[in-house]
Amino acid sequence: MLTISAVLFLGGFLLQRRQRSSVSLFVVHFTTVVMVAYLLCLWESPLLVQVLPFSAAIILGNWLPLFGALYAGVCVGASQIPQYRRFVFSASLLLLGAFSLIRPLTGVAPDCLDSPSDAQLLAQTTGSTCSAACAASLLRLHGIEVTEGEMAELCLTRQGTHWLGLYRGLKLKVAGTGLDVRVRRMQGHELGFALDSQGILSLSFHGRASGRGEMETAFSDQHGHSVLCLGGSGTGSVDVFDPSPNFGFERWGQLHLREVRDAVLLQLVSSSGQVVMPDVVRPQYVD
Repeated sequence: MLTISAVLFLGGFLLQRRQRSSVSLFVVHFTTVVMVAYLLCLWESPLLVQVLPFSAAIILGNWLPLFGALYAGVCVGASQIPQYRRFVFSASLLLLGAFSLIRPLTGVAPDCLDSPSDAQLLAQTTGSTCSAACAASLLRLHGIEVTEGEMAELCLTRQGTHWLGLYRGLKLKVAGTGLDVRVRRMQGHELGFALDSQGILSLSFHGRASGRGEMETAFSDQHGHSVLCLGGSGTGSVDVFDPSPNFGFERWGQLHLREVRDAVLLQLVSSSGQVVMPDVVRPQYVD
């Protein structure tokens, strides 16, 4: 990504210096259109990992530094602009692009407690590792031995976990096993009727979640959460394993699902594209 950024910076600089201003202006306008299309169609979209099906998609899918490098090169080459303005603008673009590129790799993962070696599903042991616990649980269901702490490292968990980090961790752990990771986005109102298989749901919410018995949850529109989906009931509800220690196995009906604004579903699939569904010992649910 750094190499491509350097090439685009040099290309923008040479274009501005050697070509007519009309050509340079066209390139800038075209680049802007491409950037807007990227932000609308690919930015943080599951379509991104179809285009770039690699564990490093969280880095390779961030094209903002590439656009910034081209703009910075054009700016540096624009001799009609005062030198200090060119420096300030181009340096700002390059620094912001570099920061956005390395941001997912900064910081350290939370310290997790040791996972029970014989547990099928794991509860989270810190306040920010719900995704890591779900990832470890899903992998354990498929016979892949892993701990919450290991997945927190691989998923780049910090104060939370982006779904692209979750994709990274799963992708790295299933390499060479014949399994792959499939991602799709769903709306909250779809979950109870369109979801019929296992996977991790990375959720965002409209507001405070409600209807979970007497316990008040901490779900809000400022915080996301991940749960392990065990499949739909066929009646508009979803069976989940919530890694939060106070919850565990639950059946979410429409009262719960109405609070979900957006969901990214990550599933493990076979080489033929079929979702693999190991058996899970479930309790008797009460809606």
